[in-house]
Amino acid sequence: MKSFALIGMPSSGKTTKGMQIAKRLGKVFIDTDFIITKQTGMSPAQIVDRNDRAGFLRIQDEIISSYRFNNMVIATGGGIIYCPGAMKNLKQRAVIIFLNTPFEVIQKRVDKDRRLSGGGSSLKEIFDERLPLYKSFADIEIICEDKEEKQIVDEIIKRTRKGGRG
Repeated sequence: MKSFALIGMPSSGKTTKGMQIAKRLGKVFIDTDFIITKQTGMSPAQIVDRNDRAGFLRIQDEIISSYRFNNMVIATGGGIIYCPGAMKNLKQRAVIIFLNTPFEVIQKRVDKDRRLSGGGSSLKEIFDERLPLYKSFADIEIICEDKEEKQIVDEIIKRTRKGGRG
């Protein structure tokens, strides 16, 4: 069965919304960071510390491109869009749902000490660079501005039941 993969900036709500969607649809929930941690024995942050950003993206791409997603709701890392093999695998196995969350909301939610796989760029630069990439991969774009979490989850479920595209 088809899976659903949530993409978007860190702190856009992929994990919290993904868990709710999985529960309501009776699907397994998985986070790609968990898959990476389980297979490498290191968190994404530890991998970046040891291998730099490019090394982490290479490891993420290798692991996620070969994972067999089936009937799952998947929360992805914000930088998954830089991993061509992983995105190809997700596109083949899942409906890609972009949680389009305004920059101002992301800025308030992101832990100030959290390092993003942005190669030293500011959060705004990362956001501006990634936005068109998220849009290009998305089968469904959910505009999250001025919506409560339940409204967003309801909209995702409604739109995925309509066939999962658009």
